[in-house]
Amino acid sequence: YQVFCAAVAAFLLNTAKLNANAKNVKQYLKDIFKNENLHSIFLSEETLAQHFLKHPEITANDYYFVLKSLDKKPLANFESGKNNQLFYYDNSEKIYYRIAIKVTKNDEIFVKSVVKGDNLIKEIKNKQRTLQES
Repeated sequence: YQVFCAAVAAFLLNTAKLNANAKNVKQYLKDIFKNENLHSIFLSEETLAQHFLKHPEITANDYYFVLKSLDKKPLANFESGKNNQLFYYDNSEKIYYRIAIKVTKNDEIFVKSVVKGDNLIKEIKNKQRTLQES
């Protein structure tokens, strides 16, 4: 299992670096963070290793979806402490994703956490309702 995780982590890390270096950060992310200097998106090896232990249900395909999704505007975006939570929907898998991202002092974006599930639509609606009420 550890060898498999290490192999997937290495593959995803290389994919993440390629994607980050090959593509500019989309304008919607610059708008969310109010930072025109954002230039790279990363998924660190450390985050992957920790995440594999906490969320074994998240697969290599899920991380691939996450990296592709960050090119598109999310269904919803909410601030959560130092992170932002972006919500996406995968039409082919019929599943929602919550992606926590953080901006560093070097104007880089790091994916901190990925969660998937059908119940995330309830979380989106609850957060929107809370924002409307405040």
